[in-house]
Parts: sequence; C-alpha cells; structure tokens
Amino acid sequence: MKAPNILTLIRIGLSPLFIVFFMINNFWSLLVCIGLFTILEITDLLDGRIARKYGQITDFGKLMDPYADSIARFTIFLSFLSADLAPLWVIAIFFYRDVLVSVIRVFSIKEGVVIAARKSGKTKAWVQALGISLVLILLLLQKTNVYTDPLTVFHVQLTAIIIFLAALVTLWSAVDYWNGNKAIVLDAMRMKKVS
Repeated sequence: MKAPNILTLIRIGLSPLFIVFFMINNFWSLLVCIGLFTILEITDLLDGRIARKYGQITDFGKLMDPYADSIARFTIFLSFLSADLAPLWVIAIFFYRDVLVSVIRVFSIKEGVVIAARKSGKTKAWVQALGISLVLILLLLQKTNVYTDPLTVFHVQLTAIIIFLAALVTLWSAVDYWNGNKAIVLDAMRMKKVS
C-alpha cells in the first residue's frame, strides 16, 4: 500500500482515540488530544503532498482522503458537543457541509467532471483547525486551575464564540461549493428524470 493511503488510514484509525481521551477529561488526556489532533493535521498535510510529489495519486486516495478529513474533524466537533461547548445546530453545520460536498463529488464523478479545490474549502479547513486548536488549549488551561470561577464562565463563552465563527466560515464554504458546482448536480438530476 502506498504511503499517502497509509497516512489516510492512520487519520481514520486515530479519530476514535480522540473521543476516548477527550472523555477522560483530565490534564494529561487533553494533552494527548492535542497530540492526536496535531498528528491528524500533519498526516492530512503530508498525504496529498507525498501523493503529488511522487506520483502516488490513487483512486482510493481521491475517494478516502476527503472522508478521512471529515471523519477526523467531525469526531472532534462531536466531542465538543458532548461537553456542551456548542449547541447542536452549530455542530450540524459542520456535518451538513461535508455531506453536501460529498454529494457534489459523487455527481461530478458520475458526470466525469473533476471538481477543482475552492479557496473557501481551504479557508474552512484552516479556520476549523485554528478553532479546534484554540478550544483544546483553553480546555487544557482550565485543567491547570489557572482560571477562577468567573473566568471559567468566560472560557465557556469564548469557546462557544470560536466554534460559532468556525461554523460561519464552514457555512460560507458550503454555499460557495453549491454555487460553484450546482450545475453538475442539476444536470445529473435532469438526465435521470428524462431516462
């Protein structure tokens, strides 16, 4: 198996571990969560670069790399939801955006069209990564007893704001992907209706 595909599978395999350590919810487990998140981001960065540089682009990689990204990120956001760090409707934005992009990809494959990466998708990825990093660091700081009670309330509010801003950028990315590729989906729907 080629190295990029191994990195993709590593991302998928490590994602459930994040939930396990997040649920333990102490200083050391959160430190492990930060380490896991760092590995997830590094493998995401490396698999594509290695595949392009060494000509190791495969159908498996094209299909599974975006899903591995979604699984990893959504796993983390579900963990935040379980800790009441964000309301359900905000987390749903992350889920529905990835589903929408996946549907567009399926229709594009059917139509033989290659979807180019969009700036909004890259921006969304960076903002989500930054947001997750900040939230994890805030949670880790809280475990050091640096915060007094009033500041703990502030910490919860700040965390919610960070996740909400990431959700807004994610929503913008969903709208941008739809506007840029809706013709593919609509054409596929018309063809199926005629046949």
